Amino acid sequence: MWSRMLGLKLLISDYDLTLVDSLLDFYEAFSTSLREFGGGPVSFESFYEHFKSDRLEELVPRGVNPGFFWHFFRSSYSSRSTRPYDFAGEFLRLLKSIGVKVVVVTGRFTPSTSIREDLRRFGLDEYVDEVYTAYDIPALNGVEEYVFDKTWLIKWLVGRFGVEPCEAVYIGDYTSDLESALRAGVRFVGVAREPERRRVLEEKGARVFSDLLGVFTYLSTGLTLEQPCNGRPAP
Repeated sequence: MWSRMLGLKLLISDYDLTLVDSLLDFYEAFSTSLREFGGGPVSFESFYEHFKSDRLEELVPRGVNPGFFWHFFRSSYSSRSTRPYDFAGEFLRLLKSIGVKVVVVTGRFTPSTSIREDLRRFGLDEYVDEVYTAYDIPALNGVEEYVFDKTWLIKWLVGRFGVEPCEAVYIGDYTSDLESALRAGVRFVGVAREPERRRVLEEKGARVFSDLLGVFTYLSTGLTLEQPCNGRPAP
């Protein structure tokens, strides 16, 4: 019944800070990148304040090419302190139980096998059909038009699974996730634990929740899929 009510066939989920809490690993990769490019140390408090308001670019050393910086960051990002968020397992299991295909994607520049190993370690692997990382995009002859851009990958996944854009939903935590989903023509649902980060996404028109339970409750109402199948504007 839920699958008919949802009209949802494909759920594409960002990985870091959406399904899993990897904030400490994010900070470690960011600090490592600062050192690599000649920047000074940054406290977790300062990092966190910039992170919450989507202003991390301000901490990148002047004169450093942002593309080079963020590529190094994505290559340095690994799971040391990462752990699944509450309800992550139940969220994925419920989706699979109603026949939804689940794909996990990440901006990390690492082989997808490393994320698969994480999911296996967390007991989430059996609920995920496929995993793709930024490392896979060039291998698939895809492109990123800007740092963390997943537009091409989302479109490719919609075609790969043979669904219409209106039958897919992308969930993520960052503005680049929202922009990628909108450019790919699929519905976006945000999840962010900090009020500041929710406001950043809400100011751009996104529907955002503080946890995955809120996301699932919203999806289960079917509201997210009223458009684009019937042509009405997205809420």
